[in-house]
Amino acid sequence: MSKTAGDIMTQTIISVKENTSLNDLVGIFIENKISCAPVINKKKQLIGIVTKSDILSYFMEIDLHISIKHDLNDILESNIKNSDLEIPPETDLKVKNIMTANPITVFENTTIETVAKIMLDNNIHRLIVEKDGYTVGIISTRNLLYHLAGIDKNG
Repeated sequence: MSKTAGDIMTQTIISVKENTSLNDLVGIFIENKISCAPVINKKKQLIGIVTKSDILSYFMEIDLHISIKHDLNDILESNIKNSDLEIPPETDLKVKNIMTANPITVFENTTIETVAKIMLDNNIHRLIVEKDGYTVGIISTRNLLYHLAGIDKNG
């Protein structure tokens, strides 16, 4: 029997609200050592996904100046403190401005082969896992690699 998304997904989920400020988002990512978060609205419904790549891409696209005391790799690896990344305070950016709306989701019982195909076909690295209309996990390329390597990441 094939393993499913529910078998290998990350179950600890930190969601953010659509009106979370970019500064707060960066702090949440660094503090929790995460690279993405589901985005929810006031009714706690899934409306998007936001990643560290979205943050960096946004600033690259609009050519804003970010004062960084460390190399960009430090941001991607979450090895810096929130105070080390300074986003200009006048920036009124919210998660809703940079997130990917209507993210692709899978169900807990979706096979990992199907998960891998969806990720490849859509050139994405994470999928939100749902059950009965609720977000129950996130599955990433890293989860797939752990599975392929025979490593129990929780053990």
